Amino acid sequence: MDKALLRPALSGDEPYLDWLEEACMRDYAVALWGNWRPRPADALILDEHRIIVAGEEDVGCVSVTRREDHVWVNKLYVAPGHQKCGYGAIALRQVLGEARAIGLPLRLSVLTTNPAVAFYRREGLVIYEETAERRFMTSEAR
Repeated sequence: MDKALLRPALSGDEPYLDWLEEACMRDYAVALWGNWRPRPADALILDEHRIIVAGEEDVGCVSVTRREDHVWVNKLYVAPGHQKCGYGAIALRQVLGEARAIGLPLRLSVLTTNPAVAFYRREGLVIYEETAERRFMTSEAR
């Protein structure tokens, strides 16, 4: 595995981020809701995104929002063809470290149709709430 790094998303990264979201989430959305609805273009907050880069190639993204009592992971996507190479773990560990550095837990949600919950469990996150559609996970000790 190449060493991966995170860079800020820049103007011009929007098409890649749109493609990445669909490539990573379409099947899980269709399995859960029966269809895929792309996020509206004006809903993309570029400043919250970082691109995962391996070598010279963009291989994924992570998006986080700092909230009052936690850091929320909006998305963590690794492009098909680059999954299961450790890039998601590198990005998750970096944002976990950033959250710990400011004394806040990390939280996120995973669609119930998405097997990524096993990845997050391996990285130490635990489920704190479940609905028919989502599993909510945290880095907080429970």
